[in-house]
Amino acid sequence: MTVEKNAGYDIGSILDEMREEYWQGLTEVEEAREEQQEYITFTLGGETFAFETVHASEVIRVPKLVKIPRVQELIAGVFNLRGEITAAVDIRPLLGLPQPPISTSGRIIVVKSDKFATGILTEKVEGVMPLPLNGLEPVVTSLDGTQREYIRGQLNLNGSLIMMLDIVRLLNAPEIVVEHNP
Repeated sequence: MTVEKNAGYDIGSILDEMREEYWQGLTEVEEAREEQQEYITFTLGGETFAFETVHASEVIRVPKLVKIPRVQELIAGVFNLRGEITAAVDIRPLLGLPQPPISTSGRIIVVKSDKFATGILTEKVEGVMPLPLNGLEPVVTSLDGTQREYIRGQLNLNGSLIMMLDIVRLLNAPEIVVEHNP
């Protein structure tokens, strides 16, 4: 059986056309799929912040905090988390944010680093949401060097600005890590 090219049936051009449609379809699917990651969003100093949920183990109501003398200013106190004494850290001064009193909507996000677990004091936890990573923009230039050090970028989502924290760098900040000197 032979195929005549004159009859309008050219297998080579049909296969080329099929390949082109296949690759075009893959490109369209790749463009449509935005890379997203789950983030926990919360309010600090009236602004919205977020970091990856893989670093957060839970969100709890603000318990009674016991003040510890002669520790860093950022340590708001310690609390009992199921038998573990855990520090509650107020990172607002580190980020140069105002510090309104924590109301009943305040929460603590318990985070774990390689060295320790701690609680980040927040004014309100918005929730967990997938955020598009390709929309991450550089940090605004109005932030000073200290603030910029702990912020990876910003995301403009539906008219709201979300500041993306570099939580790993933040948890390793010398202002947060308490050294034990016997």
